[in-house]
Amino acid sequence: MNVRYRSILLALVACLMAVSLASPAFAADKMDKGKTEHNIASIWVIWAKHGQAKAFEEGLKKHAAWRKSAGDPFIWHIYQPVVGSDLNFYLIRSGDHTWGDMDSEHEWATKNDASGHFWNDVGQHVKYEKHFFGVTPTEYEHWIKSKDYRYYGVSSYQFKSGHGADVRDVMKKVHAAVSEQKWPYSFSFEYQVGGSGGMSIITPMKNYAEMADPSPTLMEVMTKALGSKQAAEKLFDKFSAAIKKRHYTVYVHRPDLSTPK
Repeated sequence: MNVRYRSILLALVACLMAVSLASPAFAADKMDKGKTEHNIASIWVIWAKHGQAKAFEEGLKKHAAWRKSAGDPFIWHIYQPVVGSDLNFYLIRSGDHTWGDMDSEHEWATKNDASGHFWNDVGQHVKYEKHFFGVTPTEYEHWIKSKDYRYYGVSSYQFKSGHGADVRDVMKKVHAAVSEQKWPYSFSFEYQVGGSGGMSIITPMKNYAEMADPSPTLMEVMTKALGSKQAAEKLFDKFSAAIKKRHYTVYVHRPDLSTPK
C-alpha cells in the first residue's frame, strides 16, 4: 500500500494549521468572526491492566449506561487501536463542543460524582490514564459525512522549527488543487492541548479496503495542478524537509462501549 502522498496531504494541513494557530493575525481573525465554534473535544486515553480487557470493557459498558441515565450532556465515543505495538488502550472522546461546554460538563460531573461512579464501575481494571483537549480548525477540514465510517487512520506529527514559510507555500498550492479538483476523500485535523502538543490528522474509512491508494492519487492531483510530475515531486520534497516526527495508527470505533443512543 502506497500511502505517502495521501499522508503528505494530511500532514500539510496539520503543519499549516500549527503555523497559523500560532499567529496573532490568525487569532484576531478568529475573534472577529463573532461566533462560537463547536470545535473542542475532550479526550481520555485509558490503558487496561494486563489480562483485564474483558472486565474493563464490561465495566465501561455499565458506566456508559449510567452516564446516559444520569443525563450526562456529553456523548462519548470509544475507539481502540487495531495496529501498532500497544493495543491495550482505549481512546474515549466527546467532540463538537465549545469551551463553555467543558464548564457545563464539569458541573454535571461534580454534582453527580461521575468520577466516583467511574472508579466503582471500571477503576479496578485501569492501569494508566491521560486526558487532553483537542481543537479542530474547522475552516480547513474536508469532511464528507457518513454513518458508515468504522475505521479511522490517525497520523500524529511533530514539526521542525524554521520551516513556516515553506510549509505555507506548499500547503496553499496543495489546498488550492484539492479544493479545485474536488478530491473526494475526507480528512480532519486536531491539535492537542496538554502533554507534548502536536497535531493529529484523521482519515475515516468504511472498511480496510479503503486503505488502498485513493483514485485519483494526490500525486495525480498535484501533477494536474502544477503541470508536471517533476513539479509535484519537488513540492512534496520541499514539505518533507519540515517533518520532524510522525506516527500512524488505525482505530476501530466501538459503538458497543460508547454512550448508548
